[in-house]
Amino acid sequence: MWYYALAHRPNKVREVMNLLISYSLVQSTAYPPASELDDHLHRLLTDRNKTLEQCANQDLEAAELLGKMLSGYASLRQFYSVRDGENSHLISARQQAATALVSVIASSDDNIRGGLYDQTRDGIVSEDFLLALLGEATAFVTDPENTNVHFGKYSEPAITLDQIDIMLKAIEDLQAVGSRVYNTCEEFLQVVLAAVPGGLKGSTPADLLKKSTSSLSGSYVLGASSMMASQLQKSLGPGSALTKNVKRGWDWRKEMTAKTKGEDVMRRLRLGLAKDLAGLWLAEADGGPW
Repeated sequence: MWYYALAHRPNKVREVMNLLISYSLVQSTAYPPASELDDHLHRLLTDRNKTLEQCANQDLEAAELLGKMLSGYASLRQFYSVRDGENSHLISARQQAATALVSVIASSDDNIRGGLYDQTRDGIVSEDFLLALLGEATAFVTDPENTNVHFGKYSEPAITLDQIDIMLKAIEDLQAVGSRVYNTCEEFLQVVLAAVPGGLKGSTPADLLKKSTSSLSGSYVLGASSMMASQLQKSLGPGSALTKNVKRGWDWRKEMTAKTKGEDVMRRLRLGLAKDLAGLWLAEADGGPW
């Protein structure tokens, strides 16, 4: 990333960011894991300001480019770090994780605001990842099929009114955007669902792997680099490093089935958000703290 930034090649830096975000979303965990971070990336993630200041001494423009491009990936890593931490069951941790994830969703929605694709907006996170990110967000909203409980199984909401607004806008934009963008989001979502450890309900591991490699071949964001596509395809294989020893606080994909499509994810999220929004309004009307 730094060498591409030094060469003032933003598209190349973005390609590396896409690769790291792709790996992370496909396995629903931070990639690379903390134990495998190289020293430079570790310092960028854990002591960002100081590291970027050092980079700026060599090339200010390159440091600014790297800092900008890194922000979405860093927020996604923060989400996974909190989700998979020892205190992930605490409402405060869920709220922190939700804040990080919603910021990534907002960034991914940048290029399709109002349902119109505009690459000049220069969104930090590719819009191709939006359906998968919204899938991750389903863990924070009430199950719409449970008519008796608000905020899921928690007495307090993990998301705020502003965050609900951001997610509802992202859903609207995705439903209104052109078919090329939406189809690419759908393809990547299928890759993510295909990588669930043990497979999803209604499909065998062989079926899932076949579906994943088929979707991968047509992915716009991955098709931009044959190296990226081949690396990610290897990551889905049996016994790959990405599928071993991953301990997640929760995995949203386990609530899905092999037939799940993007429209199913959006419908579930929209209904859950509507229910939680109503719960927040009622709590406010009753003088609650939310």
